[in-house]
Order: sequence, then C-alpha cells, then structure tokens
Amino acid sequence: METGRPPSRRHTRHPARLAAAFLLAGLPMMATGAEPPTVSLRPGADIQTAVDRHPPGTRFRLEAGVHRLQSIVPKSGNRFEGAPGAVLSGARRLTAFVHRGSVWIARGQTQEGRVNAEEFCRSGFPRCARPEDLFIDDTPLLHVDSRSAVGPGRWFFDYGADEIVIGDDPTGRRVETSVTARAFGGTASGVVIRNLTIEKYAAPIQAAAVDAEFGPGWTVRNNILRLNHGVGVNAGNGSRILDNRILDNGHAGFSGSGTDFLIAGNEIARNGYAGVDFHWEGGGGKITESGGGGLIRGNCVHDNVGAGIWADIDVHRLVIEDNLVFGNADNGITYEISYDGVIRNNRVADNGQRGQGWFWGAQILISSARGVRVYGNDIDVPNGYGNAVTVVSQDRAPYTPAVGNEIFDNRIVIRNADARVGAVTDVDADNAVVAAGNRLYGNRYHLADLKERIWFWNDAEADWNAIRAQGQEVGGVVNAGIPQKTPLSCPSTAPADNAR
Repeated sequence: METGRPPSRRHTRHPARLAAAFLLAGLPMMATGAEPPTVSLRPGADIQTAVDRHPPGTRFRLEAGVHRLQSIVPKSGNRFEGAPGAVLSGARRLTAFVHRGSVWIARGQTQEGRVNAEEFCRSGFPRCARPEDLFIDDTPLLHVDSRSAVGPGRWFFDYGADEIVIGDDPTGRRVETSVTARAFGGTASGVVIRNLTIEKYAAPIQAAAVDAEFGPGWTVRNNILRLNHGVGVNAGNGSRILDNRILDNGHAGFSGSGTDFLIAGNEIARNGYAGVDFHWEGGGGKITESGGGGLIRGNCVHDNVGAGIWADIDVHRLVIEDNLVFGNADNGITYEISYDGVIRNNRVADNGQRGQGWFWGAQILISSARGVRVYGNDIDVPNGYGNAVTVVSQDRAPYTPAVGNEIFDNRIVIRNADARVGAVTDVDADNAVVAAGNRLYGNRYHLADLKERIWFWNDAEADWNAIRAQGQEVGGVVNAGIPQKTPLSCPSTAPADNAR
C-alpha cells in the first residue's frame, strides 16, 4: 500500500456542489441509504420527459409556481411532491381578447375533449358534458350553448370557429380555460402524489384528474384537488386517498372501484358545479364494482350537489365509518344495488334538501341492497326536508327484494314530522318479504310528538306502538322533545393516523 501520495482530485468534490450539478443537469441526485433519487422541476419543465429519462422509484420535487398543461404517466415507485405553492394546472391563461359589443372573444382555441353523459345534463346546464371550463379569478362560469346566450357569468365555446366568447370584461382579471384532460394516470404501482394543488383539468364526466384506478397501491395525500370538470380523484386496488381537500369539482369529488382501498381524513365539499343530474351520479363521491376491503373513514363530506358518500353497483363489504356528512343535496350516505356493507359511527345531518321525495333524500339510504348493517350513527333530520334511514326495494334483480338489512343502536333526531324511518317497496308482491326480511332494533329516537307516525313498514305508516307491534324496535327507546342542534363544521385538522 502506498503512503504519502495526495488523493486523486476526482474524489475531492464537495457533496453539496455535486448535488447542485446533478439537479442543474436534470439528473437524479443519489442520496445515501434508502432514499430514492430526487429531481427538482421548476415551472415550465416537461414533467413527462423527466419521468421518461429517470428510473422507477425516482422522486420528483415540483417547485413553487404553476406547472401548466402537464399530463403524467408515472413509473412504478415514482414520488411527486410539491414544494409550498406548487400547482399543477390543466388550464391555459387567456390574455388576448377581441372586444365585440357586449362580448370578448379569444381566438385560436383548438382544444376539444371527450363528451360523456350528455343526456344527463340538468336543466339550465346545456353543456355539462363538455369538459372545457372557463374560469375568471378561480370561479367557473356557466357554459351556454349559443353565442346569443352569452352574458355576465356565462360563456360559449364555438368549437367550429375555434373561439371562446365571454360576457365579462377580462381587463385586470385572471382568465383561464381548461385544456388538459388528466394530471396523473397509468398502470404503474406504488406511486405517491403529495402536497400539490391539482386544478382545472378538463376531465370528462366520470373521468378523474388523478386516476389511480389502474395502478395498484397509489397514495394521494395532503393535496388540494379542485375545479376539475369531472372527478377529482379515482381510487383503485390498494389506493390510499388521505388527508386531501377535494373541493369544487364539476362532477364529483372522488370515485373508485377495486379492493382494499382507503379513503380517509379528506374534506370533500361543494362538488357538482358542472350541472350533471346528481340522481344519476355526482356529488361527494361514488364507489362502484368493488370486490371488498374498501374503507371510507373519517372524512368531512358536506355541501355537495348530490349524495355525500355513495356505493353503487356490485359493491361488496364496503365499510363507511366515522365520517361527518352534512348539507348534501341528496342522500347523505347511499348503499345501492350492492351487498354486505357496514355504515357505522357516522354523524349524518341535514342532507336531502333537493332529493326526489318519497323515501329518497335520506340521511342514510339502503337502495335495493342486501346485508347492510347500519349502527352507531348520529342521525339528525332537519326541519322541512329529508328522511332519516330508509330501505327502498325495487325490481332491480339480482339485488331484490332488499332483505337482510339491519338498522340498530343509532341515535335518530326527527325535526321534520314528515320524515320517515322504515322499509318500502314499489313491487306490491314483495311487501311482506321486505317487511319480514329487514330489522329495526335498539334505536334511540327524539320526536317533537310521541304520536308522530314516522315509521313505515309493511306498506303502512306506523307510530311507536304500531311499529313495535310488528316486532320491530325491540330494545328501542323514543323520547319526547328535540335536543338543540350542535353546529356542524369540519375538524380544523385532518386525522394524523389513517392506518388500518
């Protein structure tokens, strides 16, 4: 071994300078130990090109500022983390307008996304199925279907002429139009997306700005997902959708399918601005075709245009627990044409203001489903609208008649004498089967008048004595007097631990 020889110069570079050189070159910075390589990306960088150039497992740090018109297909194990103030936007700014009379025109607009579910637009929202939106200072305007209908708060996309026509003076304001359909998607596994604002993507109805359905084990955490035309985030097998604020999306806040997903600790609010018929689909979020193992826990779901939390079409063994669900236009929690759900320990209040009447617009609805257990919930029906807990059985084979459902050990406050608790069917031959096949027991009621006929069983209204005479509400209690309502608001912070 030689001694007294000076070390080679190639071994003496300062580690901080080496790291800076790697970042400036757009190469991964190899950290010691188990840390993945990291690439820093400033606004204007092509994120997909960076992903393509680097190996699976690379960490990408998106620096502060607006990263526009990015659509990313990750590699397995990629991590995308935002610095404070990092925004992924699917929208283009509009700055050049021609003023013509009472309107302003932006030319050269060639984007035109996929149209889906056009037949489900509500009255007054003629272009809800068009994924392009127009925002002025972060507020979406109503997309009308003719130039003549343009006015303040309303805009028109003339796809044939490649022109956007608005009825508001854009001077001194930030005007944006959504262009890019998706922020993240693909089949890679183990992708992590954290600490980003993801907004204004032209996601079609039923499609999501962040689509984790086909990539197993994605984690989407501590993001703001807002103002995307379709859905904010779509969950798949093993997804973890945690501690996000999912706000003001056009169709719905979340969607999902698959197995073993966790949706927890999120605020899911005010989704549904696009004008889709929410009785078809829309609002807070919906799970479909899930084989089991799904858990929706500890979310604050409020003021959505539609249902709050909805399981629909062949969902198995979904657990919906410890959520605060209030102020949604339709049912608070719905379990529909599915099996073996658990709805427990939720606080559910003031839902159903724009429900369809009959036994819809419930705080909790079991619709042509089997084997659902509803227990430990705090249910508060407001004065003037909404139902409490209802089982609706219709001719929707193979899910009917709706039987095997149990509603027990809930606290139920009825402020509206027209509200209902019970089971109903619109198939006359199923009345006896539905009445015998479902159970109410051990619930604790608060009524203004003990004579109220709020229960419905075996095709007839019932007061407390009549419902008990049918063998229901064994161990139940009814109290005269309505307790004062506790104010409803989301917790100030998301749960720190959402592990199973």
